[in-house]
Parts: sequence; C-alpha cells; structure tokens
Amino acid sequence: MITVGTNFAWNVILAAGMGLQCTIAGMGCGAARKKYKVGYPDMGSGRFAAKLSDEDWAAFNNVIRVHQNYVEQLPVAISAVLMSGLFFEKASISLGLIYIICRFMYAYGYTNFGPKGRMAGAMGLNLSNFAMLGLCFFGAYKKLY
Repeated sequence: MITVGTNFAWNVILAAGMGLQCTIAGMGCGAARKKYKVGYPDMGSGRFAAKLSDEDWAAFNNVIRVHQNYVEQLPVAISAVLMSGLFFEKASISLGLIYIICRFMYAYGYTNFGPKGRMAGAMGLNLSNFAMLGLCFFGAYKKLY
C-alpha cells in the first residue's frame, strides 16, 4: 500500500509550478513573435522568419526553443516529481525544486546567450529529472519486493 503523506502537497505544488513555468515560456514566444513580426504558424523556419536578419532569426529561435524544450520534457518532469513523491517525498521535493531553478537558468541562459548559455541549467535539470525517475523505479521496486 502506498500512503500519501501531507508533504506530498509540495510535490503537487511543484508539478503545478512546472506547468506555470512552461506557460510563461510560451508567453515569451508570443512576445518574441510580436517583437520580430513572425506570424503563425511559423516556428522559426518559415516565410516570416526567412525575412529576419541572421541575428534576429537566432534570437527568435532561441526563445522558441526554450519553450519547445520545456514542452518536450514537461510530461516526464511532472510525472517524475509526482510519482517519486509517492515513495520519497522530501527527496523528490528537493529534486523538483532543483528542476524548476535549473529550468529558469536554462531559459535565461538560452534566451540571453544562445545555445551555449543553456548548458548549466540543462545539466542541472537533466540530472534532477533522471534522479526523480530513478527514485520512481527504486520506490516501486521496494514496494514489489
């Protein structure tokens, strides 16, 4: 039997925070579309983006990539923080918080310094995500055996 402790509410808050953070990154895409005059459905490689200077094209695509990367990883991150929290509340809370902080570092670095600027955040968020997934497997294994 898995018992949900009172601290699990923090895991839920972190999962909601991840969703909010992804939404805010999406709003950044809207602001970049307006700034660079790149209409829908152009994702940075279409007719509107082709009219941008190389510098503006790179800046626009950096913002778009921040959001797209979050969208790609969000299902795993939310699942991991919730499932690992069923077995290891405090550890998963810490790892989920690290994920959110590193995701901010990733977005700030990528947007302001380009692809190389994302590396510190990327390493931290990926390590925390893998650790949460490891806790999921380890916790489930302990319950089964």
